[in-house]
Amino acid sequence: MHQNKYLPAAAGRAEMHAVISVETRGLGPAAARTAASEVIVIDCSGSMSWPPTKIAAARRATATAVGVLRDGTHFAIIEGTEQAQVVYPFAGGMAVAGPDTRAAAARVAARLPAIGGTAIGAWLDLARRLHLGRPAAIRHTLLLTDGRNEHDAAGYLDKVLDACAPHFTCDARGIGDGWDATELKEIVRRLHGRADAVLDDSALAAEFEEMTRASMAKALSGLRIRVRTRAGGRIAFVKQVHPTRADLTDEGTRPDARTWECRTDAWGDESREFHLCVLADPDGDPTGEDVELAAVDVVPDVDLAPDGDTALPLPVAPPARSVLVQWTDDVLLSSRVDPRLAHYGADASLGHAITAGCDAYEAGDREEARRQWGQAVRLAHGLGSAKMLERLRGLVHIVDAATGEVRIREPIRPLDLNSAMIVTEESVRFTAPVAAPTGPDRLCPSCRRTAPATAAYCQKCDTPLSPEGAL
Repeated sequence: MHQNKYLPAAAGRAEMHAVISVETRGLGPAAARTAASEVIVIDCSGSMSWPPTKIAAARRATATAVGVLRDGTHFAIIEGTEQAQVVYPFAGGMAVAGPDTRAAAARVAARLPAIGGTAIGAWLDLARRLHLGRPAAIRHTLLLTDGRNEHDAAGYLDKVLDACAPHFTCDARGIGDGWDATELKEIVRRLHGRADAVLDDSALAAEFEEMTRASMAKALSGLRIRVRTRAGGRIAFVKQVHPTRADLTDEGTRPDARTWECRTDAWGDESREFHLCVLADPDGDPTGEDVELAAVDVVPDVDLAPDGDTALPLPVAPPARSVLVQWTDDVLLSSRVDPRLAHYGADASLGHAITAGCDAYEAGDREEARRQWGQAVRLAHGLGSAKMLERLRGLVHIVDAATGEVRIREPIRPLDLNSAMIVTEESVRFTAPVAAPTGPDRLCPSCRRTAPATAAYCQKCDTPLSPEGAL
């Protein structure tokens, strides 16, 4: 639990922010015994035929993904056109991974055609039905497309995503320059996965291998994040902030008036971070003493062994962690921002700036696009996000990364716009300083908020901070 517990007593009702870090370890051996299903969905529309490197890369990537499936995994390959068709196994349904089935599936992958339309809703609905046909703790779908969802009926994809969300996760790749980053982002947001652009067709096989291995490493079907407030308390929001940003507030359930609970998707050995905001009221609280605002628990779901029994040992959950408040009259204490919160605040601003720049560019407002992308470059530089800086270089010439001075490239390829837009919900993980921070706190020259000595940006208004502004 990471927070600055101090709030100004005289200010009255206020927000208390905290970052919750959750890490799972030692699940590797259990992954080999966890029942899993994998559905590989390949866009086989006519546009995949040009340039021919697209369908060739899709064939190789499909075979590669099949090749790393763990023995016993149920799997299928879907050929996606204006309809959805299982092309392996031949009789439909799902095959069981083994030497013979993997080899047969690779031969089918080598013959995937490129003719027809694009109906992503139909493809994902078939994936859902396949997954539900087998008992499995870990259900995952790989999706590759080069186009927009043009052949589903209006509203159909939205209904399919609602139906799919409780049952499997989905990672996606957009190849070529005809796909819609906004559409693909919405698909993986609803299905709790990640999306990216294929920048080099020859690298697709390696990306499919990486995603499949990550799926095979999952051992826990889910963890529930449970927040219980004190009497009269209220949760403002709960958001995942790493490895991707997602607002979980409305996804949670309310077992009672004081409790909020949300199931997160499958876990391997990994870490995720969540931003919790609880409303605090000083009425009746002592000044200068710690008061618990909320308790946070993580609760593992029960997993299924390959035979369907609940045979896998449950991980040991840590004790509940407290979100505290201490009301104070010390302005220096109450104005400080936890470094982790400051980091993820700047990271969210980075994603917003890229998106706003893309929207402005597509609306024809080049100056606003330049301003927003310049801010994004400055934030990415301060956060140390090499990936974001590389994507932004496809949109602008960077004159000075530290100040955000940029010039817009002309022309900008659709692929470069998509490749920047598609990763705007990814986040840069906070890394604590190796040594304790030295030097005085920094004062924001714009809003006068105090930040730690190591802060590069003000969490409230994103103004760059420097040692010259030290208190």
